[in-house]
Amino acid sequence: MSSGDIRDKSGREAVAGIGKGIVVIGDIECASEIQIGGRVMGDVRCQTLFVEPGGTIVGSVNAGQVRVSGLVEGTIEAGDLAVESTGSVSGTITYTRLKVSAGGVLDGSFKHRPEEEVSVETGPLKLVESSEPANPRRVYVD
Repeated sequence: MSSGDIRDKSGREAVAGIGKGIVVIGDIECASEIQIGGRVMGDVRCQTLFVEPGGTIVGSVNAGQVRVSGLVEGTIEAGDLAVESTGSVSGTITYTRLKVSAGGVLDGSFKHRPEEEVSVETGPLKLVESSEPANPRRVYVD
């Protein structure tokens, strides 16, 4: 753990969030996880990004893992990209692994990047049990 890590009371890394009704104009950079339920007009760089239903990003995204249930317009560079049934992505998309749920929308140009070329630190995903009640917006990885 570096001195810049922020932990919650249980010792897990804290999650940054842009809630519904919040508009951010400018770039966001976070060392861990960001949940976007509002609107971001700018670039987002993080390890894990969740764009919730109703959440919007207009700009570029660079993240290890991205799950879109809202809207992203711009450039995405991701290791793992999942577009959920309510999600919509348009622009230039570079990915290592891609999952699109029925109803998810992709529009733009796509480039698959082999795992050895990934520019963001990513590792194999392994789902782990959470001690918290089920939260459909959060996936725990180890």
